[in-house]
Amino acid sequence: MAMTHIYFEGGARNGTTASWNVEPGADIYDDNIFRPPELYRRTNRTKVIGRVEYVIFRYDPMGTRPGPGPGSGPGR
Repeated sequence: MAMTHIYFEGGARNGTTASWNVEPGADIYDDNIFRPPELYRRTNRTKVIGRVEYVIFRYDPMGTRPGPGPGSGPGR
C-alpha cells in the first residue's frame, strides 16, 4: 500500500486534508474516503503543506462517479 495525502478544495470539506492507504493502481474512489464520491474530482495539481505533498481533489457538484457507464450495475 502507498500513503496518499489528499487536500479537498471546495464544498463542505474545503481546506481539509486526509491521508489514505491505497493499493498501487487502485481506484481511490473504491476506498470510500469520499462521501458521496461523485462530488470530488482528482486534479493534476498538488499542494505542499509543511513537508507533505497533497493531491488536490476539487468539489464538483455536477459530477458523476467514474465507472463503466450508464446502464450498468445492479438491476440493469
